[in-house]
Amino acid sequence: MTNSLKNRIIILCVGLVLLTTMVSLFSFWWSTSEFNEKKVTQDINVAENVYKQYLSAKQSLLLTAAKVLTSDFGFKQAVATRDADTISSVLYNHSQRINADLMLLLDLSGKLISSNTPQQNFSNDLVQLMSELLNNSEQSNFVVLNNELYQVILLPVKAPRTVAYSLVGFKIDESVVLELKNLTGLDVSFIAKGDDLVRSSLLERPVPFIPTEYFHKKTTSRIFGEQLVYRNRDLSLPSLNQHSVNVMLSADLTQSYSEFERLFFTLMFLAAITIVIGIFTSSLLAKNLTMPLSQLASLARQFARGNYSVDAMSKKQSSEISTLIDAFKNMGNDIQEREQQISFAAKHDTLTGFYNRSAMLEVLNEQLNKDREYTLVAIDIRGLRHINDKLGPRIGDDCLKAVAGRIAEFSDEFGGLHARIGGDEFLTVFPSDGSQNFKNDIVGLMAQLQACYTIQKLKINLRFSTGVVQYPAQGLKADDLIRRVLIAVDNGENAHESIHYYQAGEDEEHLERLVMIDELKQAIADDDGQLFMTYQPKLNIASQKIDKVESLIRWQQKDGRWISPELFIDLAEQSGLIVELTEWVIKTVIKQVEQWQKNGIYMQAAINVSAQDIAYPGFHSNLVSTLKNYSVAPALITIELTERDMIENEEKGIQALENLKAIGVKISLDDYGVGQTSLGRLKMLPIDELKLDKCFILKLDESEKDQFIVESTITLGHQLGFSVVAEGVETAGSLELLKSMKCDHVQGYYLSRPLKADVFEQWLKEYNNEHA
Repeated sequence: MTNSLKNRIIILCVGLVLLTTMVSLFSFWWSTSEFNEKKVTQDINVAENVYKQYLSAKQSLLLTAAKVLTSDFGFKQAVATRDADTISSVLYNHSQRINADLMLLLDLSGKLISSNTPQQNFSNDLVQLMSELLNNSEQSNFVVLNNELYQVILLPVKAPRTVAYSLVGFKIDESVVLELKNLTGLDVSFIAKGDDLVRSSLLERPVPFIPTEYFHKKTTSRIFGEQLVYRNRDLSLPSLNQHSVNVMLSADLTQSYSEFERLFFTLMFLAAITIVIGIFTSSLLAKNLTMPLSQLASLARQFARGNYSVDAMSKKQSSEISTLIDAFKNMGNDIQEREQQISFAAKHDTLTGFYNRSAMLEVLNEQLNKDREYTLVAIDIRGLRHINDKLGPRIGDDCLKAVAGRIAEFSDEFGGLHARIGGDEFLTVFPSDGSQNFKNDIVGLMAQLQACYTIQKLKINLRFSTGVVQYPAQGLKADDLIRRVLIAVDNGENAHESIHYYQAGEDEEHLERLVMIDELKQAIADDDGQLFMTYQPKLNIASQKIDKVESLIRWQQKDGRWISPELFIDLAEQSGLIVELTEWVIKTVIKQVEQWQKNGIYMQAAINVSAQDIAYPGFHSNLVSTLKNYSVAPALITIELTERDMIENEEKGIQALENLKAIGVKISLDDYGVGQTSLGRLKMLPIDELKLDKCFILKLDESEKDQFIVESTITLGHQLGFSVVAEGVETAGSLELLKSMKCDHVQGYYLSRPLKADVFEQWLKEYNNEHA
């Protein structure tokens, strides 16, 4: 795989070798090119200097020879007398002495008088040539005569005046070119462009004229493509105006190309060897590195499968790998320890060390045996939330640990199992013999649990509700047993029993209650008419007007079955659904009050709320926003609470009621007289109205004791600044007595049953017509 570490290491090493080779080759090419460039330039410079010295020597030799010739008395006398034989002999002999190729004697008009080679036939260009050479006396020039290139010099023959001119020259032929090549080490080419003449060491034999661009652009095929063969430099020679002559020095580059290529191939060969060695060594390095890593990966997979006892490589490794192996082993040990801790935490309650609910289910399914009988006891600590609120969660936690300790102390004696299955609920399971002795054990457990606790120097008494289930008589599956024992706890708490033994049918009843809670929740959400409000009129005794009503909720399911308010309201309180239900009631009642106002009916409506409603943080804001949405004055709404609700949430309840009174809502204390409200507490409650419980009113006209209680309560209420309402008035006699006792409002079946809103409007119209 290309992504493997081994391949990556090999690729890295080979890449580094290739990069190094490429950098080396580039550096070699750059430095070699620079060196060759400098060397060729230096060679050309040296050749140029040699060439110039060579031409200067030739010029000096020509000048000296010409002066010797023109100064010879005998030669001048022969020229003056036109002694042809003597002249010819002198020219020949003198040319032999200085090895001159050309010696001519010209008259003043430029015509040839004599030459050292009489057989040569010179053209009439000598006249023009002499006239141009006279402008450069005592200086050599390069000219072409008879298709031959010469370096010549022209001097006058004076006797004593000028009688003739002597033209002396050296021919530039192949021998001169080769001599210069040997002297300079470079190829030399003489080019007379106007005369189409080329003398060059680059040519094996004379050829027709070749342009110099041929030598400048000539290329050769090399490994890097077409390259120039020569590096050339052109030099101008002293020559005639119309017949320019140049010399070209050419450095042959092919040898340097060959040397470079030879060295290049040598470097490539070494690079190839280096790459092979790099691949081999990197493979060994990668193997030495990846093999331990592969083994460590295998070790990690063993760890992932929960096997932490695998012994890693025993083979000797480097210190770094050994350190990594030790780290892996330590990691495995740490993971094993943490896994054990996590496993324990996943199955146990961190506070008490008991099993949690899911673990208890698993353990029970494994250990319950039909051949043995077991007792399951669920224990609920009542009021633990208040301990947390008043004394702090640390005290609450210590209480839980203390209770767990007593459960374990009791149950361990029988070899029991323990679990914390809820925030304040425990479950203990222990073998029993099937006789009634287990009930005595339960009573003993309760006595042990209810004994006073000392928590951080505080004496605390805890209350408990206990549910009991027998295995296998009352269930075979663990989840069924736990569900039923919790049902027993709930039923015992509702029945105010400290110990409740599960009875057949309670499970089905519990399921029915769950179904009813779900149906109630759906009915609130759908708001399709199953839930509706009824309104029971309240008579103002002083004015004989109906100015108040009590709002009462009713539930008729789609199949026509009526559900008792006491039942579904109790279920709503137990399930926490009461908040949603009360929100629905408040919205429905206030909306109805608004509609009555539009119909010209101004009626104060009372709404019953629970302790949970008052404790709910959003209760106040929801009531205020609903009043605002329907433009209903807060004074038209009365909130009714029972004494029980006030006692259970006294501090929060008082504050919430004061906030309601601050916005103008009226407060009524319902069912007064049957609860535990003391007179001291009564004067502290922020209420506007006392509502006497109907148990004192139903037979008021028959019971003298009830009359004393009611009359004294009405007097007390008025003295405390409260208005008083009597509910449960069913006879005319009771109504007359309440009038005489100056009760403020009454309600009951004698006046009217609770009515739907439209029926109430019709009833109110008829009532007002009768009492107009």
